[in-house]
Order: sequence, then structure tokens, then C-alpha cells
Amino acid sequence: MRSLNLAGAVTVGFELDPEFPGLLDGLDPVSRYVKRVGFIKNQNGKVTGFYQGGKGILRAIQKVTEVSNKNVVLVGSGNVAKGLLLALNDLPEKPKSVQVFNRTLENIKKLKTDFSFISGVETLDNLSKAGGDILVNATDIGGKAKDTFYTESIIKNFETVVDVTFEKEDTNLINLGKKLGKKYSTGWDMFTGQGQVVLETILDQEIDWDILRKHVVAGLSQVVT
Repeated sequence: MRSLNLAGAVTVGFELDPEFPGLLDGLDPVSRYVKRVGFIKNQNGKVTGFYQGGKGILRAIQKVTEVSNKNVVLVGSGNVAKGLLLALNDLPEKPKSVQVFNRTLENIKKLKTDFSFISGVETLDNLSKAGGDILVNATDIGGKAKDTFYTESIIKNFETVVDVTFEKEDTNLINLGKKLGKKYSTGWDMFTGQGQVVLETILDQEIDWDILRKHVVAGLSQVVT
């Protein structure tokens, strides 16, 4: 891998392999925290692992709204959610607050100690009582399975809705956001943001968002149903 000067995105099989990080020379702080390698960069024979999910979704969000001094509600506690929290933590002006909702509290209690801007952690059962500026779905809700969780009564409490699922672009969450006149960012936007992070890190040059998104849309339109 080093002698071949390989670099690029890591397929899911290797991304989930617990032994894969041990083959690398190092991990960036995000990859180390989320315990996942999303892509690798070979620099002077040294192969480093990175994770792009958090920065990717943050870039997608920032295309439609600012996050500084906003009240954010984050659904999920997986790699993308943790990556997003790290990306928010690196901002010079952080959100006013972040509430995290998850199926179980056990997986998210530690997040509150890791990030000072997290104002509370709740189970998904309490999401209907929440409100804020930005709602981020960082789970697989609305992906391949039919989504009956997100409803108009939930969406109406937010100004912007954000989805990470990309099995289809117009998920139930996004469609409800459109119907209620909300700003929205789709999973395909996040996919574009992730690609931009990967390419810019490896190539050390800026990648045009609009051009890249056209390729993302063209590609995903052929492979997802």
C-alpha cells in the first residue's frame, strides 16, 4: 500500500474491519475518536487514516444555514453524529446549544462530558417535545425502510432539516421539510460534502461544490432505488 502510493476512500468492508487501522501509520484525531477510517492519504510513504462524515455533513448544513449561535437537535450517536460534534467543536463560533436524541441513553451520556455545548441528552421518545433552529437526522431512519417516525408535528418546530440517508434524496424528512417551507439539506448534499473533504485532503486543492454535486447526483441516481 505504501509503495503503490495508494490513497482514497475506504470501502465499507475495510471501514468496518477492526484490524484495518492497525495497518496504517497513524490516524487523524477525528478517525481516532469515532474509531472508523473513511479514507487514507499517503504522504511521503506514510499512510494516515481520516474520517470525513462529520466535516462532510457540516459543509452540507452550511450551504443552507449557519450553525453558530443556533440551537441544534441531533438525532443519533453513531460515527456521523460524533464526527459532526467534533466538527462543530472546531468552529470559532460554536452552536448555542446541541441536544442529542438517541434510542438509548447509554450510548450518548459520554458525549455530554466530551462536548460542553451539549445541553442535554434524551431518548427518541422525547423528540416530539423538542424544538430549535436545526434538526439533524444522523441515523438510518428514512433510508431503505419506510419512515413513520418524523411527522409534521416534529418538523414544524425547526427552521432547517438535515438528513444523512442517501438511499433516496427525497426522504420523508426532506419531503416534510419542503412541504412546511423549511430550509433543507439532503443526504446527497452530505455525500457531496464528504467527497469534497476527501478530495481536498488528498489532493491539497479546492474542489468546486457545484461540479462535484452534479457528479454525485448522476452517480447516486444510477445506483440507489
